[in-house]
Amino acid sequence: MKLYNSRFNKEQEFSPLQGSRVGMYSCGPTVYNHAHIGNLSSYIYADTLRRTLKAQGYDVHHIMNFTDVDDKTIRDSHIKYPDDEPAVALKKLTSHYEKVFLDEMAQVGNNVDDITFVRATDNIADIQKLIKKLLAEGVAYLADDGVYFSINEYRKTRKYGQLSHVEFDSSRSAERIDNDEYDKDNAHDFALWKRQKPGEPAWDFVIDDKTNMPGRPGWHIECSVMSVKNLGQPFDIHTGGVDLKFPHHENEIAQSTAGDQPELFANFFVHNEHLLVNGEKMSKSAHNFYVLSDLTDKHYSPLDFRMLVLQSHYRKATNFSWENLTAAKNRLSHWRAVAEWRYQTPDCPDDDQLEKVHKAIERAQGSLENDLDTAGALRCYDEAFDLFTPEKVSHDALAALIQSIDQVLGLKLEETTPDISAEEYDLIDRRQAARQSKDWATSDRLRDELKTKGIEIQDGAVTIWSKL
Repeated sequence: MKLYNSRFNKEQEFSPLQGSRVGMYSCGPTVYNHAHIGNLSSYIYADTLRRTLKAQGYDVHHIMNFTDVDDKTIRDSHIKYPDDEPAVALKKLTSHYEKVFLDEMAQVGNNVDDITFVRATDNIADIQKLIKKLLAEGVAYLADDGVYFSINEYRKTRKYGQLSHVEFDSSRSAERIDNDEYDKDNAHDFALWKRQKPGEPAWDFVIDDKTNMPGRPGWHIECSVMSVKNLGQPFDIHTGGVDLKFPHHENEIAQSTAGDQPELFANFFVHNEHLLVNGEKMSKSAHNFYVLSDLTDKHYSPLDFRMLVLQSHYRKATNFSWENLTAAKNRLSHWRAVAEWRYQTPDCPDDDQLEKVHKAIERAQGSLENDLDTAGALRCYDEAFDLFTPEKVSHDALAALIQSIDQVLGLKLEETTPDISAEEYDLIDRRQAARQSKDWATSDRLRDELKTKGIEIQDGAVTIWSKL
């Protein structure tokens, strides 16, 4: 399998560092609100990568973090639960949005059961252990407001900026940044630990015999600890949006490779491009900021959105528009309509049709193995669906196609195309009988009744139904 490795800015043949085991880490959500659709698109690509690796027979260990303590979670927990103790308020807020996130992940087809989720607040002791190690190695230092990582000291033995090739301005190296999101145009010393401010939740941090600095971790150190703790170092694949390349992923690398730690943090960095809205960057100020409920409120399904995302290669910007979402919805609706033929057309075993479907599946798999070319895979599956007509359906071929799509693309064709009820079949039979007796009034009435039940009838050489 080929993947584009951001470490070298080129495609490389992927092979695991240890046998058939693949360790994969994805930067997860900050659980203070709903994930926006740009976040969800990144997780859809990560889910598809994991599915593709598993389809190749790899044993994939996929870790994703919850950032459940940072500036935003503290701020919003205080706003929402002003009467609670800071730690209690924080837990209430983040626990709620963890559940929201898991539900929305499942809605868009991501298999959350194949992911191990870890929380920053469950790893405080290990975070403190790494910070102490960085202090002992001389690449971190104490300040009045916390503990900071020294990029100048790190650069004496390691290269900073492996992913982004950021220009380092040494004249500004003394500047310290203690917020969790900061200027992405310059490299500065960044906070590993932040001293408690009034009203904030905090954990004791006994640094030495003289120093106890109650506070909480910085953002970057959380991911360094949780990835290595669960996957070892180095591990195989680190995923995330291109916006995380600098400073977040650069700082993860620095923290994890400083001093006498291994020089390699993650073998492959796989970054997906932005999701744009009508060709522009999504932002609240531009009034083009969407979460999943904005789509479902307009009667699009979360899987329509998944199809939209898969129609773009992960290294190219996905352009979200209502027109593009409608096109994705129509494509998925067509696939579902053909999938439903397995209930209503006689089985026509056909070795040629079965062979052509298997070849299309192989081509789709080949596209995915070629740097996760989801758009190419979809075209292969389109060709497979075109092999079927209502008059000629090999049930084995259709079943193989549905299974393949659900396995690697997560579009839930099997789950979302259940058979209709006996009562609804009875209405169809009565309508057919009315048509045969030329009782058009009854036929039309029964057609309308079926439509109220969400079933549309298409008359032809073979009459078929589809769900609206």
